[in-house]
Amino acid sequence: MAFVTGDVVPVSGEELPFKVVFKQGETVLAEWLVESEEDGQLQIVETLKGLVDDEELDDEEGDEDEEEEEEADED
Repeated sequence: MAFVTGDVVPVSGEELPFKVVFKQGETVLAEWLVESEEDGQLQIVETLKGLVDDEELDDEEGDEDEEEEEEADED
């Protein structure tokens, strides 16, 4: 499986001068326009942090579900 990459690339003829592009190999997974290269880089970092935060929340919710099941079994 190919790595997923996130890049900020210049575009012409669009509303904004750059876009963020996430690719797996040659397949574009997601892309959106951004105002600057710096803004695009910040958005890539925030997107990745959000994925980690979502995974941590999923793990915590899974732990809570297990506790609820254990309590129900005790009754």
